[in-house]
Amino acid sequence: LSPCPRELQPAHVVLGAIWLAPGGGERGDGMRPDPGQSNADATVRQAFECGVREFDTAPWYGAGASEERLGRAIAALSEGERALVRVGTKAGRMYTEADGSAATCSFEAVDDADALTVLRARLCYNDYAARGARLSLAHSLTRMGAASVHTLRIHDPNDNSCNRAGDAHFVDEVGTALGADGMIAALRALRDEGVIEHVGLGMNCNREAHQGVPEEVIRLIDCAPDHTFDSALLAGGWNLLSQEGLACLQRCERARIEVHVAGVFASGLLAGGSEYAYREAPRGVVERAAQWTALARKHGHSLPAVAIAFAALPACVTRVVVGMASAAQVVQTMAWVAESALVSAKVWQEAKSMGLLELHIP
Repeated sequence: LSPCPRELQPAHVVLGAIWLAPGGGERGDGMRPDPGQSNADATVRQAFECGVREFDTAPWYGAGASEERLGRAIAALSEGERALVRVGTKAGRMYTEADGSAATCSFEAVDDADALTVLRARLCYNDYAARGARLSLAHSLTRMGAASVHTLRIHDPNDNSCNRAGDAHFVDEVGTALGADGMIAALRALRDEGVIEHVGLGMNCNREAHQGVPEEVIRLIDCAPDHTFDSALLAGGWNLLSQEGLACLQRCERARIEVHVAGVFASGLLAGGSEYAYREAPRGVVERAAQWTALARKHGHSLPAVAIAFAALPACVTRVVVGMASAAQVVQTMAWVAESALVSAKVWQEAKSMGLLELHIP
C-alpha cells in the first residue's frame, strides 16, 4: 500500500446521508429520531457551500428515508448547483411496504403521527440478481425524485441483516451477483447503456463478529470481469482502531480501483461518541481511543483530524466519506478536514512505537 500524504480538499469529501433520515426500525438500521426535511435541506446546502459535491445514500438507510430526504434536499438547490452534484446509491437491499407493495411512496404521505410507524413497518429483502439492480435503481430514483444517479454500488452481499455466513438459511449472495444473470453483469450493462456513470461496491471491510467480511470484498474484485469497479466504498476497516481492511485496499490499489473510505470515526468513538462498529464500544477499544486522543493532543491535533488524516493516507484513497447529520456538523467536519493537513508522519511513527498501529502498516 503506497502512502501519499496530502492536503484534502472539500471535493475529496463525500457526505454520507444516512443520518439525514430517521432510523428504519428494529428490523432495519435502528430507531433514530427523525431530524426532519428542513434539517436535511440545511445540511446539504451547507455542504454545497463548503465545497462538497458528492453524496452517498442507500435504500437500507432509514428504509428508504435517506434517499427521500437527500433527493428533496438536492432538489432545493438551484439548477446550476444541482448540475455539479454527484449522488451515489446502492443496490441489493430492497424494501416493500407492509402490504408487499414497493416502498416508493413518501413515508410522510400519511399523518405525521403515523409516518414513522409506517416507515418502520417496511420489510427488507435482498436481491443480488440482475433484475434486482435495475428494480432497486428504479425504486431509488422514485424515492429521490431524480432522473439519474452517478454511481450505483452493490451493497453488503453476504454481510447483512438478512444473510450472513453461519445463518441456517445462508445463501451465497456474492456467488449470485457474479453469475451470468447476477447483479455485476447488470451494473456493467447499466454503465454501458449510459444509465449510470460509475459502478461501485459498498461493503464493510472490518472484521467484527456481527459485521464485516473483507475476504468477500476481495472475492468480488477477483471474480468480476476486469475493470468492473470504478470505485469501492469500504467501511469500518481502515481507521485508527481497525486496519482489517488493509488487504482490501491493497487489492484495490493493484486493480487501480479508487477507494472511498467510510467509517473514518469508527461509528463515532473517534469523534466524541460512544459507539464502535455501530455498537457500544468495548472497554479495550475505548482505552485505545483514549491513547489516540492523548497522542493527538501531544502533537497539537484534535483526534478527529488525526482520524481523517489516517483514512486519507493511502494513495488509492480518493474520497473520505463522513456521515453528517446537520449543518453544524458539516462546518465542524470541514474544519477537521483542513486541520488534517497538519498531521505529520511523526504521529504514525509514535503510534507504532506505542503499539497503536502494527509495524507492517505502511
